[in-house]
Amino acid sequence: MCSLILIALSVWAAIYELTEALEGVSSSDAWLAVGASILSAVVGLVFLAWAARLKPTVLSWLAAFGWGTGGALIFAGYGNTVIDSAVAASNLSDDAVDVVTSVVTGPLVEETGKGIGVLALVLAARKVLDRPAQGGVLGALVGLGFAWGEDVGYYVSALEDGMSGLWESFLARALLGAYGHAIFTGVFGYALAWAVLRAQNVLVGLLAAAGGFVAALALHAQANGIGFLAPEDSWNLTYGAIEIPVLVVSVALLVWGLRRHRSTLEA
Repeated sequence: MCSLILIALSVWAAIYELTEALEGVSSSDAWLAVGASILSAVVGLVFLAWAARLKPTVLSWLAAFGWGTGGALIFAGYGNTVIDSAVAASNLSDDAVDVVTSVVTGPLVEETGKGIGVLALVLAARKVLDRPAQGGVLGALVGLGFAWGEDVGYYVSALEDGMSGLWESFLARALLGAYGHAIFTGVFGYALAWAVLRAQNVLVGLLAAAGGFVAALALHAQANGIGFLAPEDSWNLTYGAIEIPVLVVSVALLVWGLRRHRSTLEA
């Protein structure tokens, strides 16, 4: 029931977001933008399907990805618009406004929007979850959906500079960015599932969930903050040198968390 509700809420939101992103865009650019975004999403989905075997349920997977693409994205869009306007109206300098909205308020709004769906799914599925890593998978699916919808808008803007602009944006967001949104929200999903499945009492569970959310915020903030710290002539190299190892470690921990339980049962 929770999955069906999230899907119903997300469908109209996803349609609205895509319509807004592709308004006034030529059909060729629209197909290129959507295709580039789909490519990276499919790779992530195939990996998660292989690692997690579509558990706990296929419907929960559809709801998680759908919430990321629809509900979470529209929540972040409106939330960032309101907060960015308030920050811009403050006495901060233009540079300070950019830093605050990118490193502080942006991650907070976006992780909250994504986290709402993860929280609903993990709590609803707590009786069919048997390891915390499955919560991490649900969080990663929400992040993949969010990135898929968000990237379409970025790729449309990048195509104003032609195919070279699209490639540069794809390199930064899909390759060097190393599935950042999936990692951020996956951390929260793992912590939340651990709290539900392993915590000895309510206080420990709340602290674990809160710690997971703070960790997601910190990872998101550092990824956005690199843009302000990396040298312009080696930005891609610096960004990739930090974010790709984060991806490798995240993948290793997720696979270990999923396989460890399975190996124990087989033994």
